[in-house]
Amino acid sequence: MFLFAQCLVAIATLLDLASFQFRSRRLILLCLFSSVLLTASHFFLLEQQSAGWLMLVAAVRYLYCVFARQYLAMICFMGLSTLAAYLTWQGALSGLALGATLIQTVASFQSQDLRLRIMMVVGTSLWITHNILLGSPVAVLMECLFLASNVLGLYRFHYLKSTTITAKES
Repeated sequence: MFLFAQCLVAIATLLDLASFQFRSRRLILLCLFSSVLLTASHFFLLEQQSAGWLMLVAAVRYLYCVFARQYLAMICFMGLSTLAAYLTWQGALSGLALGATLIQTVASFQSQDLRLRIMMVVGTSLWITHNILLGSPVAVLMECLFLASNVLGLYRFHYLKSTTITAKES
């Protein structure tokens, strides 16, 4: 099961890498929806119930955010995530996964691409820590590559854009 779980998260990694190379918020979220479904399966196979349920809630959240961004829905998703972690509590790893999920929930509801990306950096850093402590090497690699892809997207879409504008003004 461990190897199959690692294969699922490897496929999720490819979707993560693609996600932040899109400018479209909608395409980012659709890639994340697909990736997170595979990652949830990975956690369930590793008997990490909290992380698995949090990922399932996150998948529904990403899909919802493709079409809408109501504040009340964000609060509901945060409540569902907290309930899922409470009902499946497995110690500090559950708390770490919940913290990452709550940050990424707020990120998903951001209307500005830059805010979404910056908050995802923070949430992803917590997931990296979680996956290191869990001992899932491909999940650690996935989150590290996701972080790198996000940072590359930040550079391409925000840093280069601002330096181009500044150069044109000079």
